[in-house]
Amino acid sequence: MELQLIRNATLKINYAGSTFLIDPYFAEAGTQPSFAGKAKNPTVPLPMSTEEILKGVDYVLISHLHPDHFDEAAQAIIPKDLPIYCQPEDSETIRAAGFQAVHPIEDQVDIGGIRLSKTQGQHGTGSILPLMGEVSGFVLSHKNEKTIYWCGDTIWYEGVKENIDWYQPEVIVCHAGANKFFQAHNVFGPAFTGDSEVLIMDAAQVSDLCHHAPESQVVVTHVGALDHETVTRAELRAALKKNIGAGQLFIPEDGQSLVFDQH
Repeated sequence: MELQLIRNATLKINYAGSTFLIDPYFAEAGTQPSFAGKAKNPTVPLPMSTEEILKGVDYVLISHLHPDHFDEAAQAIIPKDLPIYCQPEDSETIRAAGFQAVHPIEDQVDIGGIRLSKTQGQHGTGSILPLMGEVSGFVLSHKNEKTIYWCGDTIWYEGVKENIDWYQPEVIVCHAGANKFFQAHNVFGPAFTGDSEVLIMDAAQVSDLCHHAPESQVVVTHVGALDHETVTRAELRAALKKNIGAGQLFIPEDGQSLVFDQH
């Protein structure tokens, strides 16, 4: 298995002979609105061309439809006949964008011998949660590969623990920019009052995940690309190196690839 971080949550995974593109976010730097009033998004450019990103892609996985996970730029560039797998709540919207091979996943599907399972997630806590909508993660498993659990946009909560305990993944990808929304830059209107708690994991939650799954290798993404993040890669590394072994935790840079050996 080879996992390449593109930017933010966008990943390219070569797995059991197939290539999956996850949550494509192709906007040029600074072309989307700010989430926190600090800078326009995304705050950094893609590390490579979209042509290179799409080269060899067999399937696209979409966790949810927030603009930093499946944006207009990606929708315009991705071939309309490329198979897309998504949560049922989003299938009609994706079809309406012109995509012809949209497959909603209720529970799990088999793709050429690869088992693709949809998992639950919780995109924040407290009053912000109803505003964030439904989200999902995915588990990929194959007899010749390590099982990988991509958590998606979720905090550390009981549902993630249950997913780890059930699937026993050897590799876990979590989102950990500790992103927040702020009342001073209210993007929601009257429904939003007060600053939010974190929408995805922070350093303490990643630490909890690592300790809950000590035999798993953990990859941290969704950091370094948006203006409402409240932690940097450097801060995550500094906070987590104190009690997480270097062989367990990986915080890749944009464009970096990681290889996890087969069984």
